Amino acid sequence: MSEIMTCPISETVVLKSFIDPSFKTMRVSVNMLLPIDKATAAKYALLPALVSRATREYPDYTALGRRLAELYGASLGSGVQKIGEYQALGLSVGGIASRYALDGEDMFQKLTGLLFSVLFDPLKEEDGLFPLDGFTQEKRQQLEQKDAEFSDKMIYAHQRCHELLFEGRPAGLDRLGSREEIEALTREELKGAWEELLENARFEIFALGDCRPDVEAIRERFSKVGHAYKLGQVAYEPPELRRVTERQPVSQSKLAMAFRAKVPKEERLLFQLMSAVLGEPTSSKLFQNVREKQGLCYYCDSTFSWVNNALLIESGVETENLERTEEAILAQLTALQRGEVTKEELEYAKLYMRNSLRSVRDTLHRVEGWYLGRAFDQPDLSPERAADLLMEYTVEDVVEAANRLEPAVIYKLKGGGE
Repeated sequence: MSEIMTCPISETVVLKSFIDPSFKTMRVSVNMLLPIDKATAAKYALLPALVSRATREYPDYTALGRRLAELYGASLGSGVQKIGEYQALGLSVGGIASRYALDGEDMFQKLTGLLFSVLFDPLKEEDGLFPLDGFTQEKRQQLEQKDAEFSDKMIYAHQRCHELLFEGRPAGLDRLGSREEIEALTREELKGAWEELLENARFEIFALGDCRPDVEAIRERFSKVGHAYKLGQVAYEPPELRRVTERQPVSQSKLAMAFRAKVPKEERLLFQLMSAVLGEPTSSKLFQNVREKQGLCYYCDSTFSWVNNALLIESGVETENLERTEEAILAQLTALQRGEVTKEELEYAKLYMRNSLRSVRDTLHRVEGWYLGRAFDQPDLSPERAADLLMEYTVEDVVEAANRLEPAVIYKLKGGGE
């Protein structure tokens, strides 16, 4: 079974290789992590999509698309996410393995050549500005993404609860910046921003699938970029419970509840298991009791984020059931804290998590997601090893973890507002 191989390129750049010939494709990605900041979040979030539109070598969509077609229909992608207090900006390229290419072509070399062109030589005008049409389009798409997230009230309630949980701290900022900050962006503001990002980010590079990474080529390109950050959790602070209710003209109200706990890295799996017992699979206490038996909500789920030291419980309910749903959820958490957990409930939660962990290797994207998240703790822990460790926890362990949760935010998006 393939394992992740870690190769430090410099103090600021790490190459992680997951070589598995059972895949017929390869994926190479460059993830740039840097502390999220209100002053730079919007402009940095726009950059990955902007630089992947065209390069000096492939100066428009047509030329870039033609090159991707020549590489047997390769794909070029970009993305922005937030992990704790860090903004994670990604560029990736994917394509077929070399053994399927004509004339023995080295597909890793060709795909990374294209990726390096995007990274280190994006298209700019003579004055150093990004082309106006590309900037305008990507800015509009970023604003449309913000509007879509506002319209999806499940996403909106999640984001609002998170903002309230970390209000005034970097962890509370949106990965894309605010709508107002995006609207205010100018091409002049982005001049030099990409070079600034390359200089200030920590790099997590992945070579995945059926490929042979050229370590020296990567070292040559990345040896003089980046900034050495020590990744870690959002600092834990004992919370004071905040209750916030907003009204909007929606047919289905939302309830989002946040709890905090101080969780060392060796207990990350335990708290994820506790969350599963409480509210993730259909066997969980929230699903069985709040949704099914009492019929109080359309969905009721819990998720635990180790990097945030936080548990979120989210639900969609009829407006008249908001108070009863809150009481029912807290009653199930209290029952868990009292030790009202059967061995069957624990076993079902373990099986749910183990199946999820064992499916990580099914796609290269999920492999990357697992090990990118693990850059913040236990970087060499494999999904299979995590699945084995998971099975060792007892009912008593889960109950003890639940008793360390402290209520932090109760947020309600109430239907019927203007």
